[in-house]
Amino acid sequence: MSPLSIVICILGLGILAAVHEIGHFLVARLLKIKVYELSVFVGPKLFSWKRKDIEYYIRLIPLGAYVRFSEIDEETGELKDDNPENLINQARWKRLLVSLAGPAMNVILGIIIFMICFSKFGFLELKQDVVVPGTQVASTQIEEGDTILKFNGQMVFCQMDLSYYLGKVSNVDEITLEMKSARTGEKYEVILVPEITEQYMLGITHYAELDQNQGWTITSVDPSQNEGNPVLKEKDSVLSVNDVPVSDPGISELVRNSKGEPLTIRLIRNGEEITVTMRATMIKSSNLRGIYLKDGKGFISCLREAVVFPISFIRISIDALAQVFTGNVPAYDVVSGPVGIASVVSDVVDAPDADNSEKIEMLLILLGGISVGLAFTNMLPIPGLDGNAIVLTVVEMIRGKKLSRKSEQIINVIGFIMIIGLVIFALVSDIIRLSR
Repeated sequence: MSPLSIVICILGLGILAAVHEIGHFLVARLLKIKVYELSVFVGPKLFSWKRKDIEYYIRLIPLGAYVRFSEIDEETGELKDDNPENLINQARWKRLLVSLAGPAMNVILGIIIFMICFSKFGFLELKQDVVVPGTQVASTQIEEGDTILKFNGQMVFCQMDLSYYLGKVSNVDEITLEMKSARTGEKYEVILVPEITEQYMLGITHYAELDQNQGWTITSVDPSQNEGNPVLKEKDSVLSVNDVPVSDPGISELVRNSKGEPLTIRLIRNGEEITVTMRATMIKSSNLRGIYLKDGKGFISCLREAVVFPISFIRISIDALAQVFTGNVPAYDVVSGPVGIASVVSDVVDAPDADNSEKIEMLLILLGGISVGLAFTNMLPIPGLDGNAIVLTVVEMIRGKKLSRKSEQIINVIGFIMIIGLVIFALVSDIIRLSR
């Protein structure tokens, strides 16, 4: 992990946290709620000034921000909430809006980041591009320009939705698409039926481009590889099969014709060149789906994509959490903390084969996604987060009276324990992922 990636990660997270707190500040000021202090970043102060009885600070460490809505007693150092202008004494609807403002600001920032990214680097619309003969799409009534509306009954808003749902089904499964015709404007439904064939394969997926070793970098391994005893591993760089380089156009034919006989694989693993022996596995495969999307064009399309991208991000996050609770996905594969984020940023910044333009695009996507993720996380009903304040305010609205001080103290203690637990769990999850 390079120093540059660490700096980028710290600055990015600090800015996102500061924007979140500034959202609370702006709405509070708009509603004429008393604000005593706004600190951008934390730690020792760099600059400070006072305007309209509000103290403003720019601090040294870019790890967050802080808005103080209560006066500090100079003798005891405790917060005083006896001022009727303080947030705690405001109407419930005002407190609710102030609590919502932080997450809303992060979503707005995410939309702005995505808008900048898509306008600069482009995006894909949910419109069918050229129909390629021999694909599953070619055997249906889909025409170029038709729009994808639903995937197996699920609404799709953008390319991220489509990629997510495609990744959840096998390439030999039928899928149902609801489409809208570009020619007539009518909606229709098609079923993409795979033409299934059986052939011997290595049981891996890899990047299309050769890596710096002139090999295939493995991205995933089929559990059925080598007759159920996988030999190849994720991140291996496969150099040759039976001394035939993987760059040779006939490499796929060699594997298909092996008929399950032993194959000698030369590869690089953890920087060391090794040779392993394995058998190709008979795997069912199908012809290509043929879902190719058009490049997006125009300001309105770009704005729409930037708006729906956070919606899809949150929806996929909720689905991922549901997969954890049903036991389909390990929790440590879903929850990530600062270490995990820094690791992803490092993978982008330090990628040897990507140019600066690609790195900037990926970093913008990451920054926008983390901003939206921060909004989603803060909306969880966990004490100490905005979601808890929102829930308690709504409960007050329903009950018509405030919770007792004792109840609030118990909730805060529980919240503190939960947050510490989440921090520890996120750290452990990051370590597990990095060690695999």
